[in-house]
Amino acid sequence: MADILQKSNRFLRFKSSKGGGVCVVREIYRRETVPCQSSLCLSNCQENTDELHLLPKEASHYIMPDPAVARDYLEILEESSITGIIFTQTTVHSVQHEGSRKLLSRLKNIVKDKRRRSVIFHNEFQTYAYCEREQGESLALWQRRATFQSAEWFFNHLAGQMPIVMLTDNQQACEEYGKKTVNVFVLTVEDYLNRFWKDIKPGLMDLYYSLKASVGSKSKGKEYIGYLSPDMLTAGVKSGKLIQGFLQVNRNNASTEAFVRRSRQDMTEESISDIFIYGSAARNRAVHGDLVVVEILPRSQWRGRSLIIKEEEVEVEDLAARKDEGDDTTPALPTGQVVGIVQRNWKEYVATFAQNEETGGGDKKAGKVLVIPYDFRIPKIRISTCQVNALRDHRIVVRIDSWEIDSQYPNGHFVRSLGKRGDLETEIAAILIENSISVNPFSDAQMKELPTDTPERPWHIDDSEVKKRRDLRNTHLVFSIDPKGCEDVDDTLSVRLLETGNIELGVHIADVSYYVHPDSLTDIEARERSTTVYLADRRYDMLPAILSANLCSLVSGVDRYAVSVIWELSPSYDVLAVWYGRTIIKSRYKLFYELAQAISEGLSSEEIVCNIPELQGVTEHELVERIQELRTAISCLMTIARNLKARRVRGGALELESVEVQVQLSETKSVQDLTPKEHMEIHDTIAECMIFANHWVATKITESFPNQALLRHHPLPREEQFSNLKNCAATHGFDIRTKSNKELAESLDKCVDPQDPVVNKLLRMLATQAMTNAEYFSTGSLSRDQFFHYGLALDLYTHFTSPIRRYADILVHRQLLSAVGESNMKLPSNTELDDMSQHINQKHRAAQYAQRESQELFQCLFFKGRGGSDDDEHCIVDAIIYQIRANGLFVYVPRYGIKGPVYLRSKEGQVLHIQENGSPEWTGGEISRTEQTITVTSLYGQMTYRLLDHVTVKLSLLESWAHSSGLKLQLMSNSPHKSSQLDVKNLAKQQKAEIIKEVSSAAEDKRSMQMSHDLGPNFPELKKQYGQTPEDQSLYSLFESFRETALFSAG
Repeated sequence: MADILQKSNRFLRFKSSKGGGVCVVREIYRRETVPCQSSLCLSNCQENTDELHLLPKEASHYIMPDPAVARDYLEILEESSITGIIFTQTTVHSVQHEGSRKLLSRLKNIVKDKRRRSVIFHNEFQTYAYCEREQGESLALWQRRATFQSAEWFFNHLAGQMPIVMLTDNQQACEEYGKKTVNVFVLTVEDYLNRFWKDIKPGLMDLYYSLKASVGSKSKGKEYIGYLSPDMLTAGVKSGKLIQGFLQVNRNNASTEAFVRRSRQDMTEESISDIFIYGSAARNRAVHGDLVVVEILPRSQWRGRSLIIKEEEVEVEDLAARKDEGDDTTPALPTGQVVGIVQRNWKEYVATFAQNEETGGGDKKAGKVLVIPYDFRIPKIRISTCQVNALRDHRIVVRIDSWEIDSQYPNGHFVRSLGKRGDLETEIAAILIENSISVNPFSDAQMKELPTDTPERPWHIDDSEVKKRRDLRNTHLVFSIDPKGCEDVDDTLSVRLLETGNIELGVHIADVSYYVHPDSLTDIEARERSTTVYLADRRYDMLPAILSANLCSLVSGVDRYAVSVIWELSPSYDVLAVWYGRTIIKSRYKLFYELAQAISEGLSSEEIVCNIPELQGVTEHELVERIQELRTAISCLMTIARNLKARRVRGGALELESVEVQVQLSETKSVQDLTPKEHMEIHDTIAECMIFANHWVATKITESFPNQALLRHHPLPREEQFSNLKNCAATHGFDIRTKSNKELAESLDKCVDPQDPVVNKLLRMLATQAMTNAEYFSTGSLSRDQFFHYGLALDLYTHFTSPIRRYADILVHRQLLSAVGESNMKLPSNTELDDMSQHINQKHRAAQYAQRESQELFQCLFFKGRGGSDDDEHCIVDAIIYQIRANGLFVYVPRYGIKGPVYLRSKEGQVLHIQENGSPEWTGGEISRTEQTITVTSLYGQMTYRLLDHVTVKLSLLESWAHSSGLKLQLMSNSPHKSSQLDVKNLAKQQKAEIIKEVSSAAEDKRSMQMSHDLGPNFPELKKQYGQTPEDQSLYSLFESFRETALFSAG
């Protein structure tokens, strides 16, 4: 039967010799029977072609380069050992028109050489191999798409007998097409050479790098589309056709996935999701954090997020991961592309030279070189330097200067070196710089603003101040309850029974605003820092020590200025009256949590005296009275807090889970212990009193300043964020309801497995992950119905109780004092306060990221050198599955509080099978999954893993040259670890202490030996800026929270 010909017109545009454009129309006739020229053809379409002119049947795969590879890397394809190359007609045309005649001749010589067994395939004449160029599609995109469609056709035409490898040098193409068809692989040239020719023809890699450098130096014309004019951007955003927001690059898939969050005015009930930006081309030179304008693409071009677990340090997807794109991505999301930049967010970036970078380091003349940023989300940066050889193993700081439209990478410049990568001080400095955290010493000018308290010049209460304040020193039993050893005590409590039978509750907070005046140097510095930063082995204070550890610290036995909230409560704990104002207090006792809890539970008088220095030396009669008074006060506080909390819980307050540890330091600043915080009722008592105070202060300042009060808003979570929580709960038959915070709280309370206490803890952590972060805002910037705090189930909330470590609290103190007439200072306007809120939010997030990253740093340093054997008790641990992905699992390790990926499919395409003896083995097979399970099918049978199953994993260090190192989690058994029934808390306490001890000790020894010659002349300055707190300062027990899923702090 004769072929049915399909006619179409092809429009070719040429530039005439006079510079004008010439359009030529050519008729194209396509048919089904175009010779494939393969020995494996089952359709007899070769028309008696000589066997030596056909593609070989004995090859392991056929190669199909896209046009860019054929133009730029043809010299590699000319290697005589490489056979079975298919040049498409589209590629040949590209080489002819975009390359040169000489290049086309070299390509044809490969095909003519019978030893090469390579062919030209006329894809543009084949009905099913050809694809039309879409309107608005760039030539390069169409060429890559046409090449892939030809590769798919070839594979199907040969009935799957021969794998096809499409070669490209475009990472986006690897991501876009690599998972569509089994055994049609899409690789970069570098990846292909590494996999197939690195050992056989090592010289090809050198040739590739040489060609790549040459290609990079060429003028390629425009890499990206130009931006719209500012007027067009403004008009587009105003009309709703364009969307403005901040670009957020996905840390776990930085090469292809980014999002732009719609601003509030762009959101509707129908469209509240982020705008998905797929690939670097659509990102259009925007860098993570930039304020951008995007246009929404047609629905036909919307894409879903990848469900493949990405491996760090791997820029190209492995062969086996590229299967069934529809199964390995989420449903399509609203997708767009960047068309303009409103504001750049360029800053200092930590970077490292490539490990194999080669330059003439001795030359004084600077050369161009690409450096790799520490943050995966930042593209490589081209800088000019002559110090590559000297700084090859250093962390350096660079800045971006520009990003031209014709450049693949941005241009920048070298700023300074931080020191050798891997050194503890260098890595800490990198964390701080990456999070834009300033830790410079407080200046002499700032210190001169503040009072002194020395033996020669002791500080005293000002008599004139006493007359202005309510004096509680002799009328109230005031005491503090904090972590053991805490020095920066910013809150105290009081409670007493009134003659009327009512109860008086008082929360007394350090009066920091008395010392820190608006727009003073100390205020400006505190505003810039916004928060005290707690790292694993050190802290960086927001305020100088004279305030944070002395005059503003409400320690016992000394007079202190405070700002107090005092309530009169009925016997049923209803608020009858509330008083706000400045006070003078003298705390009676400085208690710690464990002691206060024990006192409430009946601790003996002897034990109480041993632990409370303020009671030592007191007469026996007075001692009995004071102990009973203290015991009654603590018991009363706990009763009040239970009732306050019960009311919030009835209103829908959530009890969520986070990971908290306490670090204890010795006199020499070495870490003695790192222990998980044991939850006690007294924690809830203090938290509830602080929440109560914050809520009532929020009410007062909102009444007084309805358009410029500083509040804290926790918005409603998005329903889609709960999907993983619901899937996990469903595996145990639990139903999670999320229509309101009350329903969610009640649902979580019911998710209890008596046989597995980790389940409820993990589900609460997942609920925390689903939440949107709480943020500060000015009341004039949001509508009244948005003031609420979802997690706490309160209509108004702010932060008032921690002014020593949070600048927001200082602002709230000033507003409260103005509201009650005790201050006449000028307050920030709504606009000014809104700007401050955004800055504080950013600094607060940065501090949390730095805390988490410092913990991860110490974890990695601890596991360095461990994990070599399969019986290391530190590394073989129990884990619980909490998420299913296309090629593996995410697990939570209770022993260390670590979460991470476990791969069930390797880069080589093999799957992981657990043998009968419990040991793992990689073998051939495939993976299938549902929302709650993932099944590995191998030659040995099937193995299914379910959400919330316990498995055994092995922890080891996954080192990185340019980025932060991480931990590798390898599945060792599909059963719980044999020691999982042991006391996890004690194990965690012992193990986390060892982490910090061992790393700190090793780092200190290394610094002592190497600071003089390895760290160089920059070390003293780095030590001054980033070093631990000096030994001559007072010891503190650093209570810091590594909130990997933290939502809010009660204070």
